[in-house]
Amino acid sequence: MVDDHPKNTKQRKLSRMVHRLLPQSTSAPPTRSTSPHPPASSSESTRAETASVHEAIVSSVASLIHPGARPLISTDHTSTQGVDHIAVRSSTQSDNRSSAQRAPKHSTQDVSAAPANEPSTEGTGTSSSTAASPKATPSPAKDALGVTLRFTQALLKRLPEIVDGNPVKMALSLAKMIIEIKDAVKDNMDAVENRIASTGSQLMILERALTGWSPHSEEQENMNQFKRCGSDAFLLIEAPLVTIRPFRTLEEALQELTRLSNEWLARKIADHEDEKSRIAAIFERVNEARIHFELATGIGVFKIVYAIQTELELRRLEFLKPSQIADHKEYLVGDKRERLRRAICTPGTRVYILGNIIKWANDTSAGSEGIYWLFGPAGSGKSTIAYTVARRFELTADADDTIVLGGNFLCSRQFEETRHENVIVPTLVYQLALKCKLFADALRRSGKFDTVRRDVRAQLEDLLIGPWRESYTIMGNDSSSQRRYLVVIDALDEIEQQGGSTFLRELLDVIKGNSLPGLKFFVTSRPDPDLVTHVERFDRKQTFRLQDVEKEEVQADITKYLEASLPDFKDRSEMKRLLEFAGGLFICAATLVRHLTGMECVEQQELLAQLFPDTVAYQSPQLSSDLEPVSLLDKLYAQILSDAFPIRNRSTRLPILHTFLCSPEPVSASTAAKLVRDDSSETHPSFSFTKVADNVLSRLHAVIYTDAQQRVLSYHKSFSDFIFDPHRSKEYWCDPEAHHRLLTVSCFRVMKSGLKFNIANIPTSFILDSDNHGLPRQVDQNIPPALRYCSRNWGNHLSNTTPTTSDPLVDTLADFLRLRALFWIEAMNLLDVRGMCDPMLRVARNWISKLPGHSALAQEFAEAASFALYFSGSPASSSTPHLYVSSLATWTRNLEPCQTWKTYFPQIPRFATNGANESFPLMSLEVGSDVNAVACSGDGRWVASGSSDGLVRVWDMSTGKVQSVLEGHTEGVTSVAFSSDGTRIVSGSDDQSMRVWDVSTGKVQSVLEGHTKGVSSVAFSSNGTRIVSGSGDRSVRVWDVSTGKVQSVLEGHTDLVSSVAFSSDGTRIVSGSWDESVRVWDVSTGKVQSVLEGHTNWVSSVAFSSDGTRIVSGSWDKSVRVWDVSTGKVQSVLEGHTSWVTSVAFSSDGTRIVSGSGDQSMRVWDVSTGKVQSVLEGHTNWVSSVAFSSNGTRIVSGSGDHSVRVWDVSTGKVQTVLEGHTEGVSSVAFSSDGTRIVSGSDDQSMRVWDVSTGKVQSVLEGHTNWVSSVAFLSNGTRIVSGSGDHSVRVWDVSTGKVQTVLEGHTEGVSSVAFSSDGTRIVSGSDDQSMRVWDVSTGKVQSVLEGHTNWVSSVAFSSNGTHIVSGSGDRSVRVWDVSTGKVQRVLEGHTSWVSSVAFSSDGTRIVSGSGDKSVRVWDVSTGKVQRVLEGHTEGVSSVAFSSDGTRIVSGSGDKSVRVWDVSTGKVQRVLEGHTSGVTSVAFSSDGTRIVSGSRDQSVRVWDVSTGKVQSVLDGHTEGVSSVAFSSNGTHIVSGLGHRTMWMSDLQLGPPTAQEDSNSDSALTQASTGWLLSSNGEKYVMFVPPGANLSLPPCILVLSNLPSSWIVLDNTALGPQWHECYSPVSTCVESAS
Repeated sequence: MVDDHPKNTKQRKLSRMVHRLLPQSTSAPPTRSTSPHPPASSSESTRAETASVHEAIVSSVASLIHPGARPLISTDHTSTQGVDHIAVRSSTQSDNRSSAQRAPKHSTQDVSAAPANEPSTEGTGTSSSTAASPKATPSPAKDALGVTLRFTQALLKRLPEIVDGNPVKMALSLAKMIIEIKDAVKDNMDAVENRIASTGSQLMILERALTGWSPHSEEQENMNQFKRCGSDAFLLIEAPLVTIRPFRTLEEALQELTRLSNEWLARKIADHEDEKSRIAAIFERVNEARIHFELATGIGVFKIVYAIQTELELRRLEFLKPSQIADHKEYLVGDKRERLRRAICTPGTRVYILGNIIKWANDTSAGSEGIYWLFGPAGSGKSTIAYTVARRFELTADADDTIVLGGNFLCSRQFEETRHENVIVPTLVYQLALKCKLFADALRRSGKFDTVRRDVRAQLEDLLIGPWRESYTIMGNDSSSQRRYLVVIDALDEIEQQGGSTFLRELLDVIKGNSLPGLKFFVTSRPDPDLVTHVERFDRKQTFRLQDVEKEEVQADITKYLEASLPDFKDRSEMKRLLEFAGGLFICAATLVRHLTGMECVEQQELLAQLFPDTVAYQSPQLSSDLEPVSLLDKLYAQILSDAFPIRNRSTRLPILHTFLCSPEPVSASTAAKLVRDDSSETHPSFSFTKVADNVLSRLHAVIYTDAQQRVLSYHKSFSDFIFDPHRSKEYWCDPEAHHRLLTVSCFRVMKSGLKFNIANIPTSFILDSDNHGLPRQVDQNIPPALRYCSRNWGNHLSNTTPTTSDPLVDTLADFLRLRALFWIEAMNLLDVRGMCDPMLRVARNWISKLPGHSALAQEFAEAASFALYFSGSPASSSTPHLYVSSLATWTRNLEPCQTWKTYFPQIPRFATNGANESFPLMSLEVGSDVNAVACSGDGRWVASGSSDGLVRVWDMSTGKVQSVLEGHTEGVTSVAFSSDGTRIVSGSDDQSMRVWDVSTGKVQSVLEGHTKGVSSVAFSSNGTRIVSGSGDRSVRVWDVSTGKVQSVLEGHTDLVSSVAFSSDGTRIVSGSWDESVRVWDVSTGKVQSVLEGHTNWVSSVAFSSDGTRIVSGSWDKSVRVWDVSTGKVQSVLEGHTSWVTSVAFSSDGTRIVSGSGDQSMRVWDVSTGKVQSVLEGHTNWVSSVAFSSNGTRIVSGSGDHSVRVWDVSTGKVQTVLEGHTEGVSSVAFSSDGTRIVSGSDDQSMRVWDVSTGKVQSVLEGHTNWVSSVAFLSNGTRIVSGSGDHSVRVWDVSTGKVQTVLEGHTEGVSSVAFSSDGTRIVSGSDDQSMRVWDVSTGKVQSVLEGHTNWVSSVAFSSNGTHIVSGSGDRSVRVWDVSTGKVQRVLEGHTSWVSSVAFSSDGTRIVSGSGDKSVRVWDVSTGKVQRVLEGHTEGVSSVAFSSDGTRIVSGSGDKSVRVWDVSTGKVQRVLEGHTSGVTSVAFSSDGTRIVSGSRDQSVRVWDVSTGKVQSVLDGHTEGVSSVAFSSNGTHIVSGLGHRTMWMSDLQLGPPTAQEDSNSDSALTQASTGWLLSSNGEKYVMFVPPGANLSLPPCILVLSNLPSSWIVLDNTALGPQWHECYSPVSTCVESAS
């Protein structure tokens, strides 16, 4: 039976599923059959229609995937089967018709039409279930169906594999299956099957798109709609009985499809033609669900994109950097609330003025003014009115209002962000953009957010007027969108430096010249007479003086306020007197209320009785017409002060109030008490002067108050104005000069008693402050508030004090500088304000400089300031103990006060330098890229650098920290310059543009474009209105800063313009060019005034002197030239640089010039003499740019070594040229007593060095070629040297003179040695001979010949009877000194012999050779005792231990080997060198070995363990020679770079003090820190440019920049506090 076949069973299931998916036809339903299975049809046309149904399914599924496809179903209502014929076509065009409009159409081709030889059943009305015979004749349609079934049967067969609980997932799995089947039967597919396969491919796209997707709630709802097929019901037919029931879910549809598959064999699709239309209808509904799903998803995507766009626009508004505190809605808490108290007008008060303002704001008439200026005296209530207006139009608006609050800015001196005029417009624009979307859109389109860094006028025009006009134009005449906005600006008089008046003037002028419909401005301030006059000239204006309010109205308002604040006095006589006294000033009333607050009614009554004596004479003088409001306030303030300061103790208490008002930062009552009186000796709290200060504070609660930190603040600026005006405050007047002097003395008194060494009890110097978690608590405990205040503010008080003749402050300052200043720097570092040290010490220096006869003390303060900068700008400041153990230790200038400071710290490391590093920079800032340009701000606070990475960096000159990084250039920055006020920077770049930056924000103000090649130089005019630029396009351009436009193009140079500068008066420009000329231009005409010629190579840099009379130029011809501007003649040519001059600059006073050069140095020149004042060296690459600080005390340099450095000019000295070798050192030797070292060099000289000082004792000159070998006589009185000039010379050490010249060799001398008794010298030479010389006569005793190649090494036996020699002829020879004959020829080496030595007893010889072997020979027999093999490269050096039991050898294989002489076995292989070993030696006791290598290091090895004891790193070329001192405590090494090192092997590592098992090696990080080997301990900081030689090196003998440290007898780590001695070592020595 066909139903039993498994394959047919699956087909039946699919058949049932498809059947149940079909909707009911519009024609009559078939009758129900009693058979459980559908009977087979005999109609061929019905079977042919199966393909049509198949095609309909495929087309519907395709439309489900293709976004634009819609199945268009045509139904033939003439079907004789009672089932509509279906024709399906896919359309890519949108079908917007409704269901009613989509009327069925007949198919253009009836794919189920009967063949010609088949009788038609049309019109018979016979049901398909009964009209056909099971045995029908096959037809072409049936054959086609058979082909189709090859694909569809496979599909039906695999359908159960995709059954899944998720209907959407099941549908997508169906698509995957279609693709797999297509690949399997692709060669046997017809057009219909291809369409199914195509549908599957499209479904796969959807599957991949949904992979990994987790919908959120709204998307999940869309997915649920899709599952519901977009409909609430379907008509479902279960054959043979027609049933109508809900068909709500895609899940149900797929379940029906599964059932159809199960019934497929029993009930063929071809037997049920009506199912075709039902399938098509089902897929049409599914397709509609797909369209709905896509639409909902698309809308969701739109909403997300819109939300992202809105968020991005809001984020862009943040670039405006609005002030939050300035907004009336900002809720102030804590300290902010205490400092700034805001309140609305008391209900019922200020009715008239508020009504007037509200009426004006709501007035929509064309004649209504755009600005309302409310002004009045201090205390008249302006801010309260403004605050009330702002809240009225935003929070409590009436329905009849025609305007809303668009923005507000409430100015206040209390906060940084509310006291600068350049913050007002950005804040208002930000708020308005949040209220008005059209304005926000216009603002965004303008793209001028960078204007936030420009002046107020530019801000108003670019950020407000332009965008508002555009947005208002868009609004058009649509009244619904034409909202009107009010802008409130309060207390413009609170803006710093008259900025409020400037802002208001700009605002008034802008509004006068520009119509701003829809915007109104309400502004309050104190009256400015000039501004009032300016406003009076306006045709349309709205102003209101609070003084003009009717007195009756003011009286009524104040009455309501007082009655609300003091209700108990309502209707009493006291209230009348209160009102009379307050007059027209709300500040009077508010102060009276505060004055009475906290008292009982009876006490208030008594106080009022004192304030208002009940006498007939009292006639309310406050209301008399001749009294101004200020007088009313003055009387109240005077009365309050009278109560607080009775005559009997006024002199004691008044200074406390003056301290509150004179202090640059708010202070507490206890701090003020300690500043006014020293009560440190009083221990009982009841007798503390703080109680007096507390009492003063409580008595003055009406005018001053405390914040959350108990710091004292005044309620209103009018009170401090009163106190500092002698005519108003009279006996309560504070004399600022006198009180600042008192506070200066007090500050130094407090610091003298409070400052001390290690004030925070830091336990170890090995950690950073940030890692010392207990440090903040220690700082709080040990640096009390008074000491903090004094440390931070003594400079401010001193600067407000005028020095006088015999001023006692001079002694105070001198005492402070003696040692206390160093402890002060420590405290300032702990308080994290170390950057204040340098400027405060310079304040003291400037103050003292005003007094004659104190130049030395002034210079000492300058030196102290330089030291403070040296510390604060260095990484050493990150660990406070390193103020002493690093910064003080490495401060090399022996000037006061630092020289004396060091005497109090005998156990800090000893640091010494040679060469240029005796004056290395105060600060070194690592940039990370070539620095091309540097500039200093006018106030000396900032340094700007431009570098090849395209960045401009702004550095804090006091701390060395990066303030901001300015990004925007796309190529290297070539030039930077500050505007004279320090608010802007201009930068030029190889990207052909210039950028103007706002220093405070780091944002670009404008981009200046026009040059056609890279910009090489830029400069501001002194007034900041113009910029000049030079370029590779050969032009000079002058730009208008305000517009960014070119004013003029100056042409004339014939090559790249390298440098440009303005004269100080801005009338002239100087330019330097690669055409070797300097040109002076007239700014007004753009014409050349003069051409200065004389340089013989490119001109790289030019500058004007401050008075404009001179020009300095630097050139690639290595010279600096000074020109007279008036004549165009050269005044002087400054020569000295050894490479091209890159940059020049004048000091501000015009007395000095600094030049930088490709020779890596800078030179400071005296303009009047043309002489060099100092040479500053330390950069390791060309110096690209130099600049003086504004005060001329510092020089800033930039270099190709990626650094910016700050140098001290005031104490600079001419660099001492040390006497050192100028070429490689070839040989070194110790004197027997270890006090001297002799060195021989390729520079043809020898030098004798004092070991204790590192200084040259004598230079031995006379050789005319390289010195190859040197040796001391055993008693140290003579030196012998051999040279490439063929001679041997004997020198007298005491005189440095040549005693004897021993001549006879015909080639260079390679090796020399003294006999142990000092009577003979042996020399070996490249002429293949040796000569023995008599020291006393200088005569040759014998010529030892026999070698057939150059002699490489010679040595005497210890008894002086024999000589051994090694040669390039591969032999070793032993000679009898007395006869000059060869005793033995020791042969065996197969390459040149490099080194030979006798054992101490003279019985053995050791030789090393290029054949990689070491051989030990028996002197008596000449036989080889041992051949020591193991080296893999040639042996360069050999030596015996003093007891003759060991041999050491060094080799080109990088190893050192220690051999047992008796066995010939290797005892140790010492590895560690990274290049060939050139020299080895034993210490005298045989316990250590020293080795030198081409890897630039010297290593000391422990013979017993084979471990490295020390690595002497720091050499920059290979080490050629090493030797031990006779006592074995020191090593001397010679190098190929003109340097010798002496190393002390007795030094204990610093870490050993803490952990004896720790690794003793130190490493120097790139930052300059010397770290323990594990990197956990910060041992010491040494500036990276110091060319440090690490311990145990204790001396570097060189004329190259170098330094070394000595760590013996130092207190570091947990013992660091022991480095300090309360008694100077100078005092101890004297005693």
